[in-house]
Amino acid sequence: MALPKIARSHGTKTVVVVQNEGTEDEISTETEAMIQAESGFFDVATPIYEGDIVEIPDPRGGIDRRLAAEVHVNDYGPKGLHHTQVKWGKASAARTAPVRRLSIEQFHPAVAQAASALFVDGHYSNAVYEAFKSLEVRVRQLVGTDESGSKLMGRAFSGKEPKLSVAKSTGRSGEDEQEGFQSIFRGVMLAVRNPKAHELVQDEDPQHALEYLGLASLLHRQLDAAEAAQQS
Repeated sequence: MALPKIARSHGTKTVVVVQNEGTEDEISTETEAMIQAESGFFDVATPIYEGDIVEIPDPRGGIDRRLAAEVHVNDYGPKGLHHTQVKWGKASAARTAPVRRLSIEQFHPAVAQAASALFVDGHYSNAVYEAFKSLEVRVRQLVGTDESGSKLMGRAFSGKEPKLSVAKSTGRSGEDEQEGFQSIFRGVMLAVRNPKAHELVQDEDPQHALEYLGLASLLHRQLDAAEAAQQS
């Protein structure tokens, strides 16, 4: 892409244009631009639109992030003068997280099936209880035992050759990882699945419930890997 002669004569910088930041459709494009305090000048064909973020190297170190608040495409007159002018707005200092809003539908299917209807109806405590109950039932089925609670988790994840291996590392690191997840699985049985902890989450606190459901989802995904290893 070629900038107009006036921009080239004043010097350009390599910048990154970020579209749809923080979404699954995020796209980053590296391009040349002449950067000024209030605006920037780009080649007329540069894919930049209002709301995009422009990341500019800061000579002091780091990255200067600017918002494309106004975009004016100037494609009239001599072709050599065609350009796009972008007027800056204030951009957030930090990048937006890829997942802006985490909902129960994004959790592991086993959690969604066990807890979704309860969560939507506002029965947050029961939703959490059923999510962790589904975890216990699944481990019991994979191990082939009628045990329950922390005893079940000890049988499933302990030993040199555990019935369910969730460690991704090998050697000592793998042993530590396996032992750590065994503790987590046993812990949630004692702290969450335990009937005495049935009111652990108040029904007026959906955020708290969602965080517990996220933990149940994570542990189900660990079981996905253990089940795949078991079947291989």
